[in-house]
Amino acid sequence: MHAAAAPSTPDRHARATPAALFARALVVCGRAFLAQADRWFLWMPVGIALGILLPLLCFEPPPGAVYGLAFCIAVSAIVGAWLVRPQRPLLGLALAALASVAIGTTALGVRLAQVAAPVLERDGVYRVAGRVVELEPRGEDGIRLLLDQVTIEGLAAERTPARVRLTVRLGAEALAVGQWIRLRAQLRAPEGPVVPGAFDFARHAWFERIGAVGWTLGRPELLAFEEPHSLALVIAELRTQVARRLTQLLPEPEDALATALLTGIRAGIDESLWRAFQASGLAHLLSISGLHMTLVAGTVLLAGRWLFALIPALALRVPARKPAAVLALLAAAFYLALAGGSVPTQRAFLMLAAALGAILLDRNPLSLRLLAVAASIVLVLQPEAVIGPSFQLSFAAVLALIVVWEQLGKRRTIGELGFFARIARYLAALAGTTLIAGLATTPLVAFHFHNLPTWSTLANLLAVPLTSLWIMPSGLLALLLMPFGLDALPVAVMGAGLSLLLALARAAASLPGAVLTVPIWPASALVALWLGGLWLALWRGGLRLFGLLAIPFAGLVIALNRPPDLAVTPYLDLVAVRAAEGAHLAAFDPDLRRGAALLAALGGAAAPDTPHPLRCDRAGCRLAQAPTAIALARRIDALLEDCRTAAYVVARLGPESCPNGTAALVGPRALSRSGGLALRIEADGTVLTRSVAQARGRWPWAHLRER
Repeated sequence: MHAAAAPSTPDRHARATPAALFARALVVCGRAFLAQADRWFLWMPVGIALGILLPLLCFEPPPGAVYGLAFCIAVSAIVGAWLVRPQRPLLGLALAALASVAIGTTALGVRLAQVAAPVLERDGVYRVAGRVVELEPRGEDGIRLLLDQVTIEGLAAERTPARVRLTVRLGAEALAVGQWIRLRAQLRAPEGPVVPGAFDFARHAWFERIGAVGWTLGRPELLAFEEPHSLALVIAELRTQVARRLTQLLPEPEDALATALLTGIRAGIDESLWRAFQASGLAHLLSISGLHMTLVAGTVLLAGRWLFALIPALALRVPARKPAAVLALLAAAFYLALAGGSVPTQRAFLMLAAALGAILLDRNPLSLRLLAVAASIVLVLQPEAVIGPSFQLSFAAVLALIVVWEQLGKRRTIGELGFFARIARYLAALAGTTLIAGLATTPLVAFHFHNLPTWSTLANLLAVPLTSLWIMPSGLLALLLMPFGLDALPVAVMGAGLSLLLALARAAASLPGAVLTVPIWPASALVALWLGGLWLALWRGGLRLFGLLAIPFAGLVIALNRPPDLAVTPYLDLVAVRAAEGAHLAAFDPDLRRGAALLAALGGAAAPDTPHPLRCDRAGCRLAQAPTAIALARRIDALLEDCRTAAYVVARLGPESCPNGTAALVGPRALSRSGGLALRIEADGTVLTRSVAQARGRWPWAHLRER
């Protein structure tokens, strides 16, 4: 008797339809996301940043109704996520992600309305009156001051900037915060980027409500004096007094460095000193951020813990670290106010406040959740920070350090080690943190500053201990003793440390190959690196390695990118051309800062004696050895000749079209409205042009100004 044949099992893969495979993939992805449920919160600042960036990528500002709609979406999504998350976690995650994006867009709309103010429309000499709200000593260059409640002769109130920043050389010693003054000044609107994609100072100034910058002509006339009564004015006056005291006690340039470290005022640091610190990779030490805030709070925390432990009635009832943490938080808040509240300082304070709060609650003070909270708060309060280097550099460094700390953990405690082992551990930790933070921020430095300091790691290995163990402790002691007039000795000690730091910066900057110049590369490459880095840092499990794919993608985008062959400013003041050996500059109206930015945008300056194809005289320039003859005319007679002999002409004066010949002409009106041009010459002779105005769009800070 034969057994019945078993029915054949159908091949599931053979019967699977594309729809079934897609549904199965969704199930697998859903399970993967559910496995990361405890990490979803860490992506909240990413969603907020996305909500800020989406409107900023538009050519024109969205209407106000968009921000109102975003607010409604944010509220609805938050309520919906709260209601459905227990039963349908994936839907709750989607609603939470939508809410974070909508929160970012809402925050941007609120911030735009909060800081909106007029910008000076025409450069010129004006009579200005206003109240001094900020003073920044600049050494031999006088004082840089900030005026509010401004009135400008000849301008209606609705067209007058809310704040004006001026450099005063004569009569600066008589000025003080709260002083009302009247003066004649050469004013201009804040400058935009020199080429598409470069740093936009006008946007930065607009969010600071600064509508005009310039310098005074003659001495300011002193009017009434108003005693500082608001907290902001009191802090500003305190910063000024501290800066002046440091200037009295220290020689140049140590006084400018001490002022930057203790008050955040960096106006006194001249250009050559900045270049030395940037080339050595030590510029971050002059920006008050996590290192300085931690040193201040850490010193107060340790001293307070020791002090409170000596009080038995308190130590037996409350752990000494808790009142010490409160004292450290107050000290950090004072330092935040004294330093001016820049984005790195805010980020450092928020992280520190969260860490000290964790100590009070007996929780782990070092976690990614604290970083996510700090990032979210900064983005909501100052949405424009998301596109600035300060925010990106500070958070990238801290994120990398916390992630590595999570992976390695604490193998041994400091108490188990001997004295020399502690020193070795400190040096190893210093080297490791310097290397990790350097690797995390290198792409950001290249994108924002267009250079890479090659000796940065070695310089920081020496400079960070010098700053943390010598310079900052003596500076903190000087601040504590300054009200009593006993600060001369600690300031002198701080100055000696600053002299060593300055010598180190200059030595590192003078080494061969100290800086590698990087041309402007597309923002898409930076976005890819950010997304890949975030995925690598925040995702848990083997899939996190997919974040590494961002590196070759970004590298390909950068490799395919080609810098402009020629770049000109709106009035043909500066002209730069890219050659095989580097970029060359022709300056008709020398401006070292903008000229350096123009050269950096084209890949860095070439040696002065190397040949290049740009031939210039006072009448203009002509690009030789190119498939297309390009002429830059600064005079009308040169324009008439260039229209006959060149194929492409850019003119500073004259008509908007060539009166004779067949040359393509960018006339003076089109040139001034462009904000600057970047030209690229193709192999077939075609000239591709992109203007600064096209890259900036029609946002309020991208105004058209007249000379």
